[in-house]
Amino acid sequence: MVSVGSHGIYEWLVTDHDIDLLHICPEIVIGKYVAITAIDSGVFIPTQDETTSGWESRGNIAYSPKVAHIESLPREGYDEWYIFADPFDLGTSRLAENVFEVPIEPGHLDVFVNYGSFALGGPEEKALSDLFWQQIEWIRPESYIADGHLLNLVTTNKIVFTKIRDAVRSLG
Repeated sequence: MVSVGSHGIYEWLVTDHDIDLLHICPEIVIGKYVAITAIDSGVFIPTQDETTSGWESRGNIAYSPKVAHIESLPREGYDEWYIFADPFDLGTSRLAENVFEVPIEPGHLDVFVNYGSFALGGPEEKALSDLFWQQIEWIRPESYIADGHLLNLVTTNKIVFTKIRDAVRSLG
């Protein structure tokens, strides 16, 4: 299954294919900054070695240094990332709170990857997608990746989007 669409300046893709997005398209993160809002459904806390290499943690969100190679990024499944061209502070994560019970507002980040089969474009997920897009509009990342039960990719980078879309479609 592959679904694609657009929302404002963003193109999005949702797939149930088990793919290694970073190996298909490492340029989505190389030379960029990644904010990890969930890893294995929880908070990513950088190790001492990672902190020494430039990782930071604030408000239950981990921030990478400028990414030089994909192996420096931790991945475990049920991960959620925001990718930026420049360092960006997302505020405080509300990982443990219900997105339907607290207002979407700048400085308070809601985590969407943990909502079962979160999928952009699905009519059964419209209320959740509407809240997601509201949050994306004030954050304005270059790309967003939620790798949970389904893989959700959102990006303004047309080259990255086309490369990933074509790779996923070739899987059938």
